[in-house]
Amino acid sequence: MHERRKLERHHVSSSLEVYDLDSGQLLGRVVDLHTEGLMLLSESPIELNRAWALQVNLPMTLNGVSEFTLGAESRWHRESIGGHQYWTGLQFTSLPDESRQCIERMVSSR
Repeated sequence: MHERRKLERHHVSSSLEVYDLDSGQLLGRVVDLHTEGLMLLSESPIELNRAWALQVNLPMTLNGVSEFTLGAESRWHRESIGGHQYWTGLQFTSLPDESRQCIERMVSSR
């Protein structure tokens, strides 16, 4: 597989839950991220090439917030080795300044 990633991915050690703002459903947890996208681990496959409005819940307060929102498009997915979970790559389409600052702070602390 050809590597197209431009930015280094940063593994997330804490549990960052990601919710679909349209349905309120938990989509999964962030595995790694950078300022242009994230990789999600989920129990169900995520629909591809779809625009998502997402909320990421933080396990702590960061920059005075406990969650942030963003827009993203699901670009690829793979089934896990055990077949019970799915990896999905999401590219940000909309990243408010407050959300970008949270991500930058999480990434810089690694």
